[in-house]
Amino acid sequence: MVPIYLDIEYRAKKIINKNIWYMFELLETNCIALDYQEVLSDIFPRYLIETNLEQCIKIVKNLHSMVCDDFNRKNITPFYELALFNTISWWIDVASDIELDEIPKNICENKQGIDMYNYLNNINNYLDFMFQDWDFLSLEQIYSIYQQNPKILEEFLHIDIKHYIQLMPIDIQEELNKQIERRQDNMNKGNTTININGKQINIAKDNSTINALQNSQMNISELETIFEAIRRNLTGLNKEYVDEILDVLEQVNDEFNKEIPKKSRLKNYLKMISPMITVANGVPELVKNLQNLYNYIINFINNL
Repeated sequence: MVPIYLDIEYRAKKIINKNIWYMFELLETNCIALDYQEVLSDIFPRYLIETNLEQCIKIVKNLHSMVCDDFNRKNITPFYELALFNTISWWIDVASDIELDEIPKNICENKQGIDMYNYLNNINNYLDFMFQDWDFLSLEQIYSIYQQNPKILEEFLHIDIKHYIQLMPIDIQEELNKQIERRQDNMNKGNTTININGKQINIAKDNSTINALQNSQMNISELETIFEAIRRNLTGLNKEYVDEILDVLEQVNDEFNKEIPKKSRLKNYLKMISPMITVANGVPELVKNLQNLYNYIINFINNL
């Protein structure tokens, strides 16, 4: 089976995997009837199809088989995650009128006693509970952050870029491999300090302590204060940059207004905010409050 990140019964997980099997069955049937390269262009980026078609086909075939076995996998690699995510999305776009197997109500209660019948039987929610995060959708941002400061990616976002190299274009793979090799001999074995535009953040090696906002009790009023401080310092900036910041603020606000904010979404927002801090250099108050927002989200994630 491919992993499902919910505390639900094994029987429910088997039915969900069977529904995933239907998706790959249709996908492969189309590939055989038409052309693998043509059909899989809806699942993988064009550069992967052009340079690594055999691997793309292998991933699809492996997933088609994995959802039928009884091995309880804890995770799958980003290449598999990308194929799975885009296959589910493809099914929603082209085959949502085809009925999938229903997860019976009597096995839809999670271990906390919450009835999840409607949630589990909504195909759109597969895009949430089949994945711990959506890092594989943010390759350009991951690469950009690594180029700026690899420690931000590793110590803040807990992302090992080596797991994502295979998903990137050949020239980017070559550049990253060279950069990783250059860093290999200079790895700091002890605690590390990261300076972002003059603002120092202390990080323990085991990620146990982050000295940012000291209050571990997150509250909406604090978030609103940060939002307002950011908005006050946008005057005079490039309109495109302002719109980008406001769009991120809106997305973050919407996520925190949910009953249970999703960790994967919050991590994606961190990736969006990080380069903004660099671009905002020269507007100290804006840098400070973007950093406060960044720290707020990190603290929230660490307290989930």
